[in-house]
Amino acid sequence: MTLKDRCQPFMQYVHEVKTRGVYPYFRPISRSWGTEVEVEGRRLIMIGSNDYLGLTHDPRVVEASAQAMRRFGTGPGGSRFLCGNLVLHEALEERLATLVGKKKAVVHVTGFSTNLGAIACLLTSQDAIVYDRENHASIFEGCLSSRARLLPFAHNSVAEARRKLAVARERNPQGVHLLITEGVFSMSGDLAPVPELVQLKKSFPGLLVYLDDAHGIGVMGPEGGGTASHFGLTQQVDFIMGTFSKSLASIGGFIAGDDETVLEYLRHNSRPLIFSAALPASNAAAVLACLDIMEKEPGRLARLWEIIRRVRAGYLEIGLTIGESLSPVMPIIIGPEDKAFNLARELFEQGIFAHPAIFPAVPRGQAVIRTAYMSTHEDRQIDYVLETLDKLARKHRIRAIDSPDEDPFAARGTTDSDFFPSLQASGSGRESGK
Repeated sequence: MTLKDRCQPFMQYVHEVKTRGVYPYFRPISRSWGTEVEVEGRRLIMIGSNDYLGLTHDPRVVEASAQAMRRFGTGPGGSRFLCGNLVLHEALEERLATLVGKKKAVVHVTGFSTNLGAIACLLTSQDAIVYDRENHASIFEGCLSSRARLLPFAHNSVAEARRKLAVARERNPQGVHLLITEGVFSMSGDLAPVPELVQLKKSFPGLLVYLDDAHGIGVMGPEGGGTASHFGLTQQVDFIMGTFSKSLASIGGFIAGDDETVLEYLRHNSRPLIFSAALPASNAAAVLACLDIMEKEPGRLARLWEIIRRVRAGYLEIGLTIGESLSPVMPIIIGPEDKAFNLARELFEQGIFAHPAIFPAVPRGQAVIRTAYMSTHEDRQIDYVLETLDKLARKHRIRAIDSPDEDPFAARGTTDSDFFPSLQASGSGRESGK
């Protein structure tokens, strides 16, 4: 089989979707105002962005980024290990460690490279990783690169996590055992059962807990410190990972912890950090400005949760099936992929930008329209979105009374093979904006 032959079935599927006029991906945005974007000459309300605090267009963030670019240039000129380490990177690491309540943080150029580099360099073939099946693709890649024994557990199933840890401990009691979960899951909006997961440490002494909180930083916790802070369990979580491409209005990632020896080892051995150009100064300065604003303007987070409560109530009033999300991510559960494609197209035609999520981001045949809201959304925009969804929900028969089937996010019967399809990226692939 040639490489082209291997790719052809997938490309045929893409071609068919494009021919039907419902292909929703890779749409070029020509201009953005944050809560609204311009696509193909049309202005649309954006309800799919991860810019939860609405800071990407804040004049203070933009100016801080521009000033840093003028001072340091457009690029770092090398990796942090060599000539690209800036005072901004080290200042940012201190601020991030404080934000999440840890002693030390290490900044990478993307969130994906943070997970890939950290997990791969800290674990070996002598160790075991117990992980939630619905973790982000970057976590899967880090796990695979570590060569550790991999033991998945059903989504948010503490009981199965316990059983897998028992197996790992029995087979190799001397190895390092790491449990990895997301804080806020990017497709379902679910929260991890952090209190129950950290309790496993009592039964398995030495267990390390690694929390990918890409969608929790800036959103969860009283001051946006993340999901561990939300539960008051920061000290029981060993590693907290986060990204800048959500609430922090930039790009990049970090990992934080209290064991400074381990973090310094990681700093010198994470291959994506050592062998990638450093985060540009403009991106680092943008994050620092966001952290300043978060501290000075707590009302921004309060406004976000006001919007979340209003939208959730509106979805339920319409009769949509939305799972049990307790975050800005509120998936509208559709089911068949074609129905999700058609609904996304009509939303676009009505002036609303929202993407369908299909396999492997969600279980096969359980497509959703992934919606997410920002603190800067205006009431008039939310009114219009809810009015439009009410109309289209009736037309496309996506209300709960139209589809009495089981909630796909309540009973995920996925297997490892679901997340390693031959024609798509390994890992769950869910929401790739790390």
